[in-house]
Amino acid sequence: MTFKGQDITKLPPHLISQLGIGYVSESLNLFPAMSIYENLLVGAHTVKDKAKVKSQMDLVFELFPRLLERRDQLAGTMSGGERKMLAIGRGMMPAPTLMLVDEPSLGLAPIPTLATFDALKQLSARGTTILLVEQNVNTTLRIVDRAYVLEQGAVALEGTGEQLLHDSHVQEAYLGV
Repeated sequence: MTFKGQDITKLPPHLISQLGIGYVSESLNLFPAMSIYENLLVGAHTVKDKAKVKSQMDLVFELFPRLLERRDQLAGTMSGGERKMLAIGRGMMPAPTLMLVDEPSLGLAPIPTLATFDALKQLSARGTTILLVEQNVNTTLRIVDRAYVLEQGAVALEGTGEQLLHDSHVQEAYLGV
């Protein structure tokens, strides 16, 4: 696998992060006994520029104001939606140019799902490329620029989110239309 022309296949995660790739896992991997603020700082552990850390922290709090309100709260006491916000915020801390986000709506109610997708859309509009793996087809196709439908491990369809939203196969197989 290459990123910006460099083979990253055997690189350790901290070096991949330093190249500009962020990752938000489905399981979130938060530190429950640490505060929101401390979890965010962990996300910036490879960033040496204190001004950049502050700038990214400000951006996280702008996109997720709830995290600012509760910055001293322990991550283990947060709701599922808040934990998802924190995981995405932590992934943003090193200011990645590419963010890999796995199942951001998993286990969330509709309102936190929409808030999470809105934050990802805003992050994308600011120039971060987001590679999103998501089973919530209807909501996802409404916010993405480009989409790929995988069936049995192979790309079955590709196009803009809008094109796939109106594709008869996608409507029948994934949207129940």
